[in-house]
Amino acid sequence: MFHNNIINMKYLFKKILTKPHLLSIITDMEKKIVIGLMSGTSVDSVDAVAIEIKENGERPGMEILGGISHAIPADLKTLIFELFEDRAGSLKKLCLANMRIGHLFAEAVLTLLDKISIKPEQVALIGSHGQTAYHVADLENCCGMELRGSLQIGEASVIAQKTGIPVVSDFRVADIAAGGSGAPLVPFLDEILAGSLGPNTVFQNIGGIGNLTWFGKAGSDILAFDTGPGNMIIDHLVVEYSGGKLNFDTDGKIGREGMVLEDLLKKWMEHPYLKAEPPKSTGREEFGGEFFKTYLENLEIGPDLIRTATEYTVRTIVDSYERFLDALPKRIVIAGGGAFNPLIMEGLKAAFPDSEVMTGDEAGISSEFKEAAAFALMGYYFTEELYNNVPYATGAKRPVIMGKLSRP
Repeated sequence: MFHNNIINMKYLFKKILTKPHLLSIITDMEKKIVIGLMSGTSVDSVDAVAIEIKENGERPGMEILGGISHAIPADLKTLIFELFEDRAGSLKKLCLANMRIGHLFAEAVLTLLDKISIKPEQVALIGSHGQTAYHVADLENCCGMELRGSLQIGEASVIAQKTGIPVVSDFRVADIAAGGSGAPLVPFLDEILAGSLGPNTVFQNIGGIGNLTWFGKAGSDILAFDTGPGNMIIDHLVVEYSGGKLNFDTDGKIGREGMVLEDLLKKWMEHPYLKAEPPKSTGREEFGGEFFKTYLENLEIGPDLIRTATEYTVRTIVDSYERFLDALPKRIVIAGGGAFNPLIMEGLKAAFPDSEVMTGDEAGISSEFKEAAAFALMGYYFTEELYNNVPYATGAKRPVIMGKLSRP
């Protein structure tokens, strides 16, 4: 599900220190191999990808060496969803889940390395996003201060100790400290990749949440934000409908058996997040448990509801483009799990007949492992003391170096 082609990229962020690097993790390594780790809001698996940084003056390159989707055990997945509900006793569970997920992420790294025949000592570092436990995207009052916050779990010290590889993690909070919302972060990679595809291109990720990065006609007109739910609602319904036997709608087969419930879809399209102006981000806090209670309670779960949720993903994306982009894009590059749902791809192609709608793989970018690769690259930028946030996407007041280092 990935390509081994080399992607040329350039340093888009100013190097802020002129003294020798504070970190010498990768300086002396013949090959600069970096691993990226990511578990999204769908909590279906841990994505692990290995990239090789190929330096060439001011134009380094990145080659994807391999990737896996490492399954999350059912009992751990249940625990994570319990944390999302934020019930009494969650603090103790959170402490334990943080460590358990760290072990899971380490297992994913070791499994990946075994698959691609690379030894841990050949790896310079790991960039780990972790698993989002809670994300407060909008300012809220806390003891007299207006604040945002975000908590990613999957203890980096555990990953470092089990693999013997340094880990850069906890990226979002530095952006939040600089006045941003801490999301979306993947536009960091989109901006690097955009040069090869040209202006008026949208990179649309459809994971648990959908997010876009748009490079306008001039190429310098850039906008990035979360479009709304991606696979989150669909996956929840499929799990319920199948009695837990299925985690997602493979090839859109269940949804294709149903019909769109237009009256219900119209109500869903009134969700206030969809009308909010960018920069903005969202997550399970708005399209998880509260959404299900408000919009899905007492509804019969079946192919019609799953088809409607699939169409909701499509229409929220279409609405975002029509509402916030200055022009409809010439090309749309889809990554994430949504790229593998034919109903979503068909819906977007029908909505944008004059645009070239393609998967990331068709554009030479891994559809499945793009997000994990982005965090690998962010980890590398951290070691190079380079800015790795994108203020226009998050609303941060300044560029910052995101990440924290855990040594083995």
